[in-house]
Amino acid sequence: MMSVKRFVMGSGERFAVLIDGNNFPMTYPNLYSVIYLRNRGQSINTIVAVLEDIKLLYLLLDKLEIDIEQRVKNQNFLKLNEIESVVNLANFKRHYLLNQKSQKKILSFPRALRKEAVRSKFLLKHDDVSKDLVYRRLTNFAEYLGWLESYFHSSCTTITNKAFKARRPQKSIDESMDYKSFDQEQLKIVLNQIDPKSHKCIWTSEFLNYRNELIIYLFLYLGCRKGELLNIKLSDLVNKKEELKETELSESVRKKEGTSYITIRRNHDDTSDSRLYQPLVKTRSRSLALNLNLKKKIDEYILKYRSAIPNAELSDFLILSNQGQPLSINALNKIFAQISEKVSFNVHAHAFRHTWNDKYTDKSLALVASGKTTEDKAENDRAYLMGWIPGSQSARRYSKRAEDRRAMEVGMEIQKKFEEDNG
Repeated sequence: MMSVKRFVMGSGERFAVLIDGNNFPMTYPNLYSVIYLRNRGQSINTIVAVLEDIKLLYLLLDKLEIDIEQRVKNQNFLKLNEIESVVNLANFKRHYLLNQKSQKKILSFPRALRKEAVRSKFLLKHDDVSKDLVYRRLTNFAEYLGWLESYFHSSCTTITNKAFKARRPQKSIDESMDYKSFDQEQLKIVLNQIDPKSHKCIWTSEFLNYRNELIIYLFLYLGCRKGELLNIKLSDLVNKKEELKETELSESVRKKEGTSYITIRRNHDDTSDSRLYQPLVKTRSRSLALNLNLKKKIDEYILKYRSAIPNAELSDFLILSNQGQPLSINALNKIFAQISEKVSFNVHAHAFRHTWNDKYTDKSLALVASGKTTEDKAENDRAYLMGWIPGSQSARRYSKRAEDRRAMEVGMEIQKKFEEDNG
């Protein structure tokens, strides 16, 4: 069975290779990942995702009895009906597609149709995946097969790449369906649940209670991502404004007299990070001011609880496991699963980022209305604090949400006016 294997190089660089059933690296998929992905600066998570899709492609082609590498070498490229077969299968969940014992869940075309080279298979259950995932799979199928064909026959023109891309579904455009922030009541429930002094505490040790409370407050107060939080180091905490470079602070932050900051840094392939699945910082490096309450929680955690953990002195990372190792993404996800189970609604890290942006929008609208700032400056400050480049689509997403909300309020006022006029 093929598999994607991660490893860490001596330089600290994370990489991955696609291994065949005999535990040998597969030549062409790995050559593609080095030339087309690694050498172009793609992250390890992107490389793994592409290799997983290429692995799926090989498995689907194997089920369709297609030796793609030999076919390409012989210039016997995929035909349209074969491409259609692969596209059809790409719409379904991986564990159903790869189930060796089909138990009548998969139907094959009758042999009479095989002379037309139609060897597609259909699933009986509704086990399809999202349109966005199908889009990604078909894109990676197209890019890899197009590269493979040009690698062996650089002067040939084939339809494979365009045919796969032409059959991709339309990507989801309704971002509001994915936007889930906390309302005030939900936020209150979560904060009460994770309060170490509360009788409702989820975890059994003081270290876990205070560490996990700090995690929630860092997400809430800074609006950071999971990878950003798990990469924070003790050396990233700065107590004096003068120690920060002038370029690391936005204009609005430089005007303030705060004395404590935390720096979010991009540190891919950090040699001091022992985690195989290194959490990655996707956004730009930046320094963020800490208010007194958050600074107090950080200091209390470091001095009273983190310091008591075995081997804590060997790590510079702020958030540690109870064994003194940098906390993993899986362990962080488990914390949110435990909170969700207790409060009976879904609690996830990105919801805090959405909630932060909702609060920022409310505050910035008030500042704009009072003439203390402009909309452009407010959005530039949002981009800085979130780690985005000015004018990014991510920043636009949140400002559009505010515009939609204002439009709905106007709509409600119009309805109210109709009722008053006809009452």
